[in-house]
Amino acid sequence: MFLASSAYATDSRYNLQTPVTQIAQQVYDLHTIMMVVCLVIFVAVFGVMFYSIYAHRKSKGAVAAQWHENTTVEVLWTIIPVFILLGMAWPATKTVLAMKDTSNSDITIKATGYQWKWGYDYLKGEGEGIRLVSNLSTPRDQIDGGKQSERSQSSYLLEVDDPLVVPVGKKIRILTTANDVIHAWWVPAFAVKQDAIPGFIRDTWFRADKEGIYRGNCAELCGKDHGFMPIEVHVVSAEKYATWVAERKKVAAAVAEDPSKKYTLAELKAKGQKAYDANCVACHQASGKGLAPAFPALDGSKIATGPIAEHVGIVLNGKAGTAMAAWKQLSDTEIAAVVTFERNNWGNAVGDMVQPSDIKAARGGAQLAASPMPALAKEAPTESATTAASDALPAKLYFRVGKAALPADAMDAVKAVAEFLAAKPEAKVDITGYTDQSGSLDKNLELAKERAKAVRDALAGAGIAEDRIHMKKPEAVTGGGDNREARRVEINPAS
Repeated sequence: MFLASSAYATDSRYNLQTPVTQIAQQVYDLHTIMMVVCLVIFVAVFGVMFYSIYAHRKSKGAVAAQWHENTTVEVLWTIIPVFILLGMAWPATKTVLAMKDTSNSDITIKATGYQWKWGYDYLKGEGEGIRLVSNLSTPRDQIDGGKQSERSQSSYLLEVDDPLVVPVGKKIRILTTANDVIHAWWVPAFAVKQDAIPGFIRDTWFRADKEGIYRGNCAELCGKDHGFMPIEVHVVSAEKYATWVAERKKVAAAVAEDPSKKYTLAELKAKGQKAYDANCVACHQASGKGLAPAFPALDGSKIATGPIAEHVGIVLNGKAGTAMAAWKQLSDTEIAAVVTFERNNWGNAVGDMVQPSDIKAARGGAQLAASPMPALAKEAPTESATTAASDALPAKLYFRVGKAALPADAMDAVKAVAEFLAAKPEAKVDITGYTDQSGSLDKNLELAKERAKAVRDALAGAGIAEDRIHMKKPEAVTGGGDNREARRVEINPAS
């Protein structure tokens, strides 16, 4: 009866997941056998104990037997457990050895753990050369409880934007490593759980016998978003897998970028914004303010405004002993763009930029630390209003120390923004005043508001309707009242 009910027990939410690989089936069977053995021992031991207590109780006048040793009993209670353990260890050892046999794989995939996502590189097999990154795709409003999930609750926090895809019936070897801290690649339906350790390569394997979607998690506590690092594997037919591989390679070829291409500052900032939002915003925040003390601010930081070689170096190689991981897995274009973006966003206005060719030359770490970056383009900001894009936005207007009156040299920027809005009737703008963190906070904020109002009035005087101008809360940056970036007003496309 117990064996007949095993199929039902497998599907129970109180049991192991339904096995879809031979190893997982062996693990499930071992689990069942061990439970039966433990149950039999439990019943036998406690049955004898409770019978003895009942049958030889004091109320019946039972008198305890007086003896000190019994060789036969001692031999039996030694030999019987030994045979029980051997009977359990033999099949368990065979299964463990089979788990470790990663030879003769059809496809090899490297799984790299990042805080907090998984990167996959297809190293061997039909999909060789394909690379993808899997991020949690459960919408934030569902995570925060503001909206019911449209999917089954069984996939809550287990959905990814780009799942791992493998063919059914093929032996898949998984190489695990990590970029920052220890993670663990765990898919229960495959009976696979392998630690991913920075600086080491571990391996495991599976061969799924049934098509479907199988989910898992990082199983090693790896930081604040450990619970948001799911694994999703799609096991498909050989035909569907071949189609998927062809489509991925076609897309990769279409979006491949010329590493020797020279980008403008505006192009690099646009690409850098996307790279920052995808990889950096979780720690350093969209505002660049960070989450002290673990994740320092980039707005006004010595790294983002200091020597560019050090900035590139810390993005490429990370910083030992801190939460800053290496990001060598990003492309040369992505690293060049995100560095340029960080040096020319928020209160940072260094004005320089990095090209993909510079990153290619800088890869290697030690050389970068010993010598400055080669061939870096420089676009120096001026004291007057500046624009970083051909369409006049964003614009920055710099005020005199302690003054709220609009500088005369800022009118060129006001005129450019007015022309931009006139050419785009549906467009609106945000105006943000900045201030320093010294002295009276209330006084500083009031000065920032007055400066923003002066810019708004200038735009209104240039014929821009007030309903197209959105006044945002002032923001504070690092530095004193003479800090150039602390006395600016920014005009940006409305968010």
